[in-house]
Amino acid sequence: MTHSLRRAGAAIAASIAGLFVVLALSPAADAAAAPPDAQSVVSQWRDKQDPLYVQSGSPLSSDQQDGIRDALKDAKSKIYAVALPDGTVDNTSVGAYIGQLGTALAAAGRTKVTVAVLDGQTLFADSTAFRDGNMAGRLASLSANANSGDIVAGMQDFANRIDDAAAGKRSALNPGSQAGGGGTGVLIALGVLALAGGGGYFLYSSNRKKKRAEQEAKDLAAVKQTVEEDVTKFGEEITELDTDVTLAGQGGQHIEEWQQALDAYEKSKTQLNAVQRAEQVRDVTQTLEDGRYALAVVKAKVNNQPVPERRAPCFFNPQHGPSVRDVRWAPAGGAVRDVPACARDAEAVERGFDPQMREVMVNGQRRPYYDAGPAYQPYAYGYYGGFGDIMTGMFIGTMMGSMMGGWGMGGYGAGYAEGYQDAGGDFGGDMGGGDGGGWGDFGGGGDFGGGDFGGGDW
Repeated sequence: MTHSLRRAGAAIAASIAGLFVVLALSPAADAAAAPPDAQSVVSQWRDKQDPLYVQSGSPLSSDQQDGIRDALKDAKSKIYAVALPDGTVDNTSVGAYIGQLGTALAAAGRTKVTVAVLDGQTLFADSTAFRDGNMAGRLASLSANANSGDIVAGMQDFANRIDDAAAGKRSALNPGSQAGGGGTGVLIALGVLALAGGGGYFLYSSNRKKKRAEQEAKDLAAVKQTVEEDVTKFGEEITELDTDVTLAGQGGQHIEEWQQALDAYEKSKTQLNAVQRAEQVRDVTQTLEDGRYALAVVKAKVNNQPVPERRAPCFFNPQHGPSVRDVRWAPAGGAVRDVPACARDAEAVERGFDPQMREVMVNGQRRPYYDAGPAYQPYAYGYYGGFGDIMTGMFIGTMMGSMMGGWGMGGYGAGYAEGYQDAGGDFGGDMGGGDGGGWGDFGGGGDFGGGDFGGGDW
């Protein structure tokens, strides 16, 4: 009882302190520090047997840190957390960072494990304990919504849900708090906030949500522009090939794949015009993938060449159409892996040159699509999701990989997917928001989360 009261008191004190910090809107709060080296974090988790790594500048009080440690240690599942100063990571950078943590954990031999990154009062989470790469994000979202204002109760709730989900219990998905006593602290903390003028606090929370919505709209507009370019490029290639089909006479007009390519083009335009949510982008790029293969077959037939094998699109640029073979390639600072490539890019890589990479604009800078942030996850999945395990090796070690599973790539599913599956999966998930989460704010409520991740036994 005394311990519960101490936690409740800590939650009240933390909430009041958070109120004044929020209302002050100190510019210093916006200063972003670099996250700690992933290897150093994992080393502390392992060597000190401490499941919570706290970076200097984290807003967590000593009591909050103790409460979170207790929750992590009491969990039946392996759960590790790193607490960072507010603004150290965000939904566009956290995927890469969790991917680094995952790589370090994998090297240390950790397999079934859940990792949480607390950026101030905001939680990002990932886990390899579940087959569904979005499960951890869903559970985190439920915990945040059920324990708004109390980060300790929220983390207790999250740990309990992870345990229940790992045991196959559907109770993990219940909307109510599972923190076991943390709810009292939440009620007291919220009462104090109301008495202390909490209107300003919740106004700030509302503003944050508004900014998130604005950012999501901006991201969606950017990825729609990218897909529009792909659709336009596909249409141009159809126009160029039309002459060859015409010269082939009736034989060309009877090529079944020619009509399939034309239909795919029209369908992709219709789908693009209907896109209102990020996950809908997947349908467009999936249609483009089908159409580009059909177009490749037409090209082969009108030129009396063998029909090409149905392979994944060129990894470097899906606009290049179906790949012809795999090549050994490594991203900057990453491990070598086999990736599907078109003939031109395969030759370039094998001769030591840079392939023609599909780049997109991110914050005024051009970046490869696979490192452009969570908005491009459905974009990539539409092109490559139909080719099974090939995705794991292709994207490992990239931002896209850290959002999809396997310490860099895996079983996330379609965009911001819905639904749950039972335990046993890869690292990955939704770091972008959407239906499944991507973040959560204990300071004022809201959705948060991540996906899945991997590691050994210490």
